Amino acid sequence: MGLTEAVRNSDDALTTLDIIRRTTEYFKRHNVDSPRLTTELMLCEILKCNRVGLYMHYDKPLENNELEYLRDMLRRRVRREPLQYILGSTEFFGLYFKVSPDVLIPRPETELLVEQAKKYIKNSGKSSPIILDIGTGSGCIAIALANAFAQSSVTAIDISESALVIANENGRLNGTSNVRFLQGDIFDNNISLNLTEKYDVIVSNPPYIQENDIAGLQPEVGHFEPLIALTDKGDGLTFYRRFAEIFRFLLNENGCFFIEIGYEQADSVCEIFSVTDFETAVSNDYAGIPRIISGHASIQTNCQNRQT
Repeated sequence: MGLTEAVRNSDDALTTLDIIRRTTEYFKRHNVDSPRLTTELMLCEILKCNRVGLYMHYDKPLENNELEYLRDMLRRRVRREPLQYILGSTEFFGLYFKVSPDVLIPRPETELLVEQAKKYIKNSGKSSPIILDIGTGSGCIAIALANAFAQSSVTAIDISESALVIANENGRLNGTSNVRFLQGDIFDNNISLNLTEKYDVIVSNPPYIQENDIAGLQPEVGHFEPLIALTDKGDGLTFYRRFAEIFRFLLNENGCFFIEIGYEQADSVCEIFSVTDFETAVSNDYAGIPRIISGHASIQTNCQNRQT
């Protein structure tokens, strides 16, 4: 079944259920992940309803303009464009965020970083934490933390002007007033002067994929997501070396950082921070892969791995 057959115009109008069945089969034939869910989410966007609503009105005929919109979505997805970019939004930590090829798509693994930062803040007893998010992209981490702590003050920086446009839109979309988005380059030698505060918490999901590994990524990632957010064009450790240099100037006394890392990077990143007198701990993601490194300044360093 080709695209035209899947969503063709005909004398007998296609209902929502017809489309779900035909499009799911079309996606299966083209090896698209989660074919039925993908179909349902596309229809939810077109019909402006939730998934329950699709089946409450399963016999509703689609208009020709709606079918044309769906055809365009199908073409894009079969070409391996991420569904989140096609829909223009995604969910992260219970909030909705606008996304485009200017920003990295928020991942479930990164929610663990937010969870750990939240836990630390709550346990620290800080009612008005001062938070810094480096490489904010869509703003998802900064906004999630700002939403969780209404009295917090969050600064979120990114080198990309186009990413900051999206981040600001997401701040407005989520009604977040305690985040300020700034353009900044952490490799600027004056970065610690430009950021005039010291922070209780620093969070970051930096570019950590080695340049040599980009070609082996899934097309959805390597062909569509912004390379500047994926790779440091080196060994994947460039940003962590810089963090180890500047965090001691940016963190408050007893402040803590939470950073995401890539596959098999835990030992290397812990070693980088140990040289600059940081005590670090590694937490695994939901698949049991080391994913988050947390740390604070300490005379003694001890990198330990703990299951979460």
